[in-house]
Amino acid sequence: MRVSFWDGVLERVKSRLGRWKGRFLSLAGRVCLIKSVLSAISLFYLSMYKMPAAVLKEIEKVQRRFLWGWGSEGRKVAWVLWKKACEPREAGGLGILNLRFFNMALLGKWIWRLETEKGGLWKEILESKYGGWRKLQKQRSNAKESSWWRDLKGV
Repeated sequence: MRVSFWDGVLERVKSRLGRWKGRFLSLAGRVCLIKSVLSAISLFYLSMYKMPAAVLKEIEKVQRRFLWGWGSEGRKVAWVLWKKACEPREAGGLGILNLRFFNMALLGKWIWRLETEKGGLWKEILESKYGGWRKLQKQRSNAKESSWWRDLKGV
């Protein structure tokens, strides 16, 4: 079920970053469109589940082709490394989000909330079912855990 969701996310990214759109935009316009498409991906799902590595790789591939390809079919020159393009503008990059780091940061926020929040039904349920945030590091995964809890363990 989760695989089909991520396939849907990938298809939405591909459709919104169509190669034909790149022909009509400047480099700044393409960077802006890449950033807006990433923000259009539901933050709920990025904060709740770990995005599969294959989907991350494919989304980055689509982004790189859109940024440097200008809508053409052949290979184009990448003027900077993708790692540099994902750095903040203040550090000389283009400010494009690194989805893997962003996904991990959003998942890490749940671990932080488990430790710092004083109450809440959601926290009581997780503590009674799994033993709280300290158990994330100590236990091995088992089949009875939710996929969300297993994803938190992977952070």
